[in-house]
Amino acid sequence: MSELFTFPPAPSPDAIEWPGDPIGASNVITRSKTRTAVHDKTIDRVESRRDALVDAAVAHITRRGGREPLFRHDVVIHGVRVRATTNSPHLYDFWVNNWYGPQEWKAATGLTPPPDPQVTVFALGGVPDQAEAAYYSRKTSTIVFFNTAYYGQLKSWVLGAVGRVLAGEYGIHSVHGACVEKDGQGILYIAPTGTGKSTSSYGLMTYPQTRFHSDDWVYIRYAYRTTDGRQVHPMRLTLPNGIQVRGYPIFRWLESEAHASGAVLTGLDLENQEVTVPVAALDFAAPVQAYAFTSEKIYYLRTNLAENFPSSVVQILRSKLENVPQATPAYLEQHRAQLEGLVADIRAAGGEVTQYFAEHSREDLMGLMARLIAFDNARAMLDINKVLPPERIFANPMEPSRLSTVILLRRDPSDRLVASRLTLPQFFAALLIGETPDRKREVAYNAYRAVDEEAERAFVASMEQEVWNHRGALVAEELYRTFQRRADVPETLREEFELFRVMHRTCNCYTVNTILTSDPLVHDRKEAVRLTIDLIARLVDEQPQALRLALDTYSSFLTAPQASKLADPGRRPS
Repeated sequence: MSELFTFPPAPSPDAIEWPGDPIGASNVITRSKTRTAVHDKTIDRVESRRDALVDAAVAHITRRGGREPLFRHDVVIHGVRVRATTNSPHLYDFWVNNWYGPQEWKAATGLTPPPDPQVTVFALGGVPDQAEAAYYSRKTSTIVFFNTAYYGQLKSWVLGAVGRVLAGEYGIHSVHGACVEKDGQGILYIAPTGTGKSTSSYGLMTYPQTRFHSDDWVYIRYAYRTTDGRQVHPMRLTLPNGIQVRGYPIFRWLESEAHASGAVLTGLDLENQEVTVPVAALDFAAPVQAYAFTSEKIYYLRTNLAENFPSSVVQILRSKLENVPQATPAYLEQHRAQLEGLVADIRAAGGEVTQYFAEHSREDLMGLMARLIAFDNARAMLDINKVLPPERIFANPMEPSRLSTVILLRRDPSDRLVASRLTLPQFFAALLIGETPDRKREVAYNAYRAVDEEAERAFVASMEQEVWNHRGALVAEELYRTFQRRADVPETLREEFELFRVMHRTCNCYTVNTILTSDPLVHDRKEAVRLTIDLIARLVDEQPQALRLALDTYSSFLTAPQASKLADPGRRPS
């Protein structure tokens, strides 16, 4: 098979970053373009392992002091201060671009940043006595990277570490997902790579009355209403005997012990101010509501966004880029039809996009688009403020969007089910046993989680085996009951799925299978994408309480005057 894309070679065997072929504002090539071969999130198991790694990092800094650049920069991620120290110009550059610095955070939110870091990061290259590796200590919220400059892994591990702090101390749910608001309702997409998360979220922006919220990571607060009308996200519960309950276990306690006298709740209101109220002041008749918050200042996203969002192409080409290759003639030939379609979309986009490319020949433009989409992990640091008008984005990371709908995307051509509403056990099973299109297992479709992955996988495998032995199949209801019954659930899984349980309680949850290219009446991928986005928009508008649409019935749902009246949509008309 011919090579489809290439990268310029490293200038030396020990180089971890170097300039790529010019494109965008800059194009840095990193030696590692995915997760490092050595990656250990369980170093707390070995006494003093974390200290030894930090000592190695500090020793390198001391040894090389004055002979190489050293950068230290604090950022604030959903109220958590994170301090990074690195000798990689690329990592420092993207780190500063990606997140709000303390003063930027204060200017954007009006809130005072915390004075001290709760998460600490060391990311050092050129360390001869260390492997290319990544390490995480949950006990001390410390991340140590050696000999890698790939920003994607650094970002994901930092988000995972911040997520553990927020869940354990504040009961805030960190989710790998995208969010768009439509008509004042937040829609959260949770999906594995390759199922259309970015396509669907950016595609929904073609509808009026939509605002773009987040591309990759969402923080969710679950708020109770007080009898005087305030919204309070529980953070700490003080029982009459003085015992405190913190973080995610509060929700279960409030449901089971809601009217116990004397308990006091401390939480955050929607302005992020701490409030304390007696539990008796909560209005338990009012629904608990979910509010989503964004995190990034400038979005770190795949350059192949250009494939489905033509209006982003110009700004992608003005952005700082990472690992954008050269496409080979073989790639251009193999993908000619797709590239010609993309060129036609750009020519038809009008405005700045069409004007920007007015002097480009068709072949030049095809070559440019090929570079952006050939390598799935090529990235851009994209300022969404330059793609969409200010009124259509969430510029303040502490401005909440009230979630109404959760969409679990998947892509399974062997299943003709296109969309359905999920019961709690179905929602639970889809997230716990979920698979990517290439059959890779990923809890909550989230490789970012700062957890002991081996322990979690072993538990899930044992639970699947137990259910299989009992039922002869992986039945969602049985999986859910088994999970609730077993005492050996890893704490990280218990934390994650308790918060997902609250999510299901507060939102309408659906699964959408992005397989409409399999419909013989759909002409091409572009039409399939449009119909999928129309389907999601209809779900958001109508919130059907019962829904099960197959490949031969979904169009009836789309064309019906009121889908909620469709008890049995029937087959599509021929």
